[in-house]
Amino acid sequence: MKKLLIIIVTFGSILFSYSQNILITQLNATAVVGGVNVNVKAISGTGSGYLSNTYTVTGNVIDLTVCYWFDNTLPILNFDNNFLIPLTTAGEYTVNVTIMLSTSQTACDYFATTDNKTTTVSYLTNQNFENNKGDYFLYPNPTKGILEYNGSPLPIDQIDIFDQTGRLVNHIKEVATNTLNLEALNEGIYFVRIQTATGNLNQKIVIKR
Repeated sequence: MKKLLIIIVTFGSILFSYSQNILITQLNATAVVGGVNVNVKAISGTGSGYLSNTYTVTGNVIDLTVCYWFDNTLPILNFDNNFLIPLTTAGEYTVNVTIMLSTSQTACDYFATTDNKTTTVSYLTNQNFENNKGDYFLYPNPTKGILEYNGSPLPIDQIDIFDQTGRLVNHIKEVATNTLNLEALNEGIYFVRIQTATGNLNQKIVIKR
């Protein structure tokens, strides 16, 4: 009888612990105007609700903590939350997301950590693009979609195209000609980053048809 009671209590504790878990099902970080948007999709093993978040930016590392309250009497729920992290410095950022549980529904008491995931994101400010046009020149500008470039004899490692929000919309790894085809992109303002062995060369271009 005593052994059976121990088994029941142990099994119940395992189920209770599992039911409290909130697990990240998908994590994405996207560069936007003024910073990075971190999208966290999660699922709870019990009834829960979003409570609060805190973040720190140390160098090129973003640490985001998302806190949820839980209630074992409520059903399983899915979450889809967006968090804007303001940034002022361009660069490659590591984004660490930690999920916390709270027994309080008014202020996070950091009862338990249930999951964590990491992703990376490239953030480029509009000012970075406009102030560093470099040695290559793209023409015609405005363009209907086909660009020619000339300038520095340095070999090109890759070319990245960003929209006005800083979102990467095209990536060209192997550059074999001096023609850049952007006909698949909509009209608007874009920023071209040309990567060479000595650094990045950038230019703002306009697609207008």
